[in-house]
Amino acid sequence: MKFGDRVLYNNGSSHTLGVYLKEISSHEALVKLDNNPVKVVLPTDNLKFVKDMEQMDLAQALVIADYIAKEEYDGHYTLLAFSTGYRFCFGTLDKISYNTTSLMPLGKTIEEAVKKAIDGKI
Repeated sequence: MKFGDRVLYNNGSSHTLGVYLKEISSHEALVKLDNNPVKVVLPTDNLKFVKDMEQMDLAQALVIADYIAKEEYDGHYTLLAFSTGYRFCFGTLDKISYNTTSLMPLGKTIEEAVKKAIDGKI
């Protein structure tokens, strides 16, 4: 598994979707579970790969964006909604204008805009 992959965690009595963030050791990984507000360290034996970032869902996109923002941009990211779609970038804009927003990745969905920003490191 790699950063951003969608995973299913089996704790023995229930299954929970989450996002794989990074390997801690050969037997443990840092994961953000959908039903838990904080990141948790889980045994890799209990994690099952579901899908990668190519077709990510909204929860996966926001978890990844939040993690990158906190690690590299003091927790800041900008998401704008327009009639033509969504624009997303890491950090904050000094001034919102056509010149600044036109540089932000555009997507028909929030997930697509976030993925383009991650891929382009914008």
